[in-house]
Amino acid sequence: MREKHAPVGIPGDPAGEAVRQRTARPSSLPGGTKNFDPTYDEIWHSPNRISFSRPIFQRKELDSPMVDVYRIEPFSHDVPVVCLPDTFGEDVHSVSFGSVFVRAGIKRLKNGEKKILLSSPLYEELHLPKPPLALSAFVHDRTLYLGPILGILTAGFSRSEISPLSDRSEAFARLIASAKNSGVFPVVFGIRHIDWERGLVNGYTCRNGHWRQIAVPLPNVIYDRLPNRKVEKLKEVRDMKRKIVSEYGIPWFNPGFFNKMEIHQRLEKLPEAKKYLPQTVLLKDQGSLSSMLDEYGFVYVKGTNGSHGNEVFRIRKIHEKKYLCLFRDEGQTNRMYKFSSPGEIYQHLFAGRDGNWMIQRGIRLLRFRGREMDFRIHANKDGKDWKATAIIAKCTGGNSATTHLLSGGEAKTLEEVFPNEEERSVRKNQLTEAALAVCRALEKQLDGIFGEIGLDMAFDQDGKIWLFEANSKPGRSVFASRKLKGLEEEINRSLFAFCADLAKEAIVHPETAGMSPVAL
Repeated sequence: MREKHAPVGIPGDPAGEAVRQRTARPSSLPGGTKNFDPTYDEIWHSPNRISFSRPIFQRKELDSPMVDVYRIEPFSHDVPVVCLPDTFGEDVHSVSFGSVFVRAGIKRLKNGEKKILLSSPLYEELHLPKPPLALSAFVHDRTLYLGPILGILTAGFSRSEISPLSDRSEAFARLIASAKNSGVFPVVFGIRHIDWERGLVNGYTCRNGHWRQIAVPLPNVIYDRLPNRKVEKLKEVRDMKRKIVSEYGIPWFNPGFFNKMEIHQRLEKLPEAKKYLPQTVLLKDQGSLSSMLDEYGFVYVKGTNGSHGNEVFRIRKIHEKKYLCLFRDEGQTNRMYKFSSPGEIYQHLFAGRDGNWMIQRGIRLLRFRGREMDFRIHANKDGKDWKATAIIAKCTGGNSATTHLLSGGEAKTLEEVFPNEEERSVRKNQLTEAALAVCRALEKQLDGIFGEIGLDMAFDQDGKIWLFEANSKPGRSVFASRKLKGLEEEINRSLFAFCADLAKEAIVHPETAGMSPVAL
């Protein structure tokens, strides 16, 4: 653990006792960089404000998450003062929002409202957003913690004030809107929005459909929504992640993209997950493709790092000299090619192509009105365990290799595909049991913190459940239709509850250094 240093004196507290035990200076930076450490720079800029760095933590389960939500309002006063409901029995000597502490006096409100008032100087020093504002609040070690701030890290920002995330703006706006009653304050940001010297993030929030840029303290929790592996591998992104996690101790969840073959190999080690896995091998040469086709009749060839239905080829053996291959090309058009042999397929589609490929046995899936279907299960971490927050069916489109919407697939509710209530209940329970078993297995096998996982599973025509894919950054587009909007909102509410719990863990248990390692 890093050596702790006493902060400089604070007016009204010359010894700095109220914050001495909470302030830790980050370890030395690479290259002897100066003015890179907001922890001590900010102390000199303000007699009250303290930006801080926490030791990294080992997750512990809490008895209760940060769930009490209060209206936060400023009031006119000359010095930092916080007015708390009398339900807060603890003494409070300072207030924190995100990575900032401010020393403050305390007064009690007797009217019983769930409202916290902060004097204008205190409100401004904490960089609290303008009202209306509702945040969770709890007291620990004589500090009132407001928030948490959830930093949603992504890339691909545009210069548009109306749509700062281009065609992804609407999806992020829906996510932010779902935080309304959660007590969490979400802010979307990229690496260039971090002001290290001031300890602030100049990110984006959305209110009533209108985007605006706002400066808030460094977040309590980082939600990794980087859009692709290329961005994730950039040196500046990796350096930023290392600094956030290792030096500031800010928990970072859902790190990195899953490699399909690696996930398969890890799950194979656990019997509770292995039973859901279809036979899968690496595509090494035309012989491996021929062997799998001879055994199963049809297969899927997938890029180990593919996503959104890209790099998925469905290959069926019609007879010894006729093979059909369905896939979506780079122009997002579904294609069907005919080949005379596995060797011809290999040479035409895969030889010399970048990336690694794997072959997965084909499964004769349960059908809905003649169309094959699989299921997207969105699982969220809920306290000590996982829950299946949303389950929907996805049906194939015409001449498509997969059920992905971009390939012409269509999302259906369970009520649509299983109109019989008894059958629907049985199928839902079976999918839930299988999904939770896979999530628990993944958590055992993977480093880092995960708050959500998307799973693509299916029934075959004999009723057996198969796992096709696990996704560490499950999208929401499949839930975007009006009939599924409620499921998307429930997913987002579950996510914010997880964030509040995770943030509180970092605050209440900072003494046990050694958070699960994240791929840096």
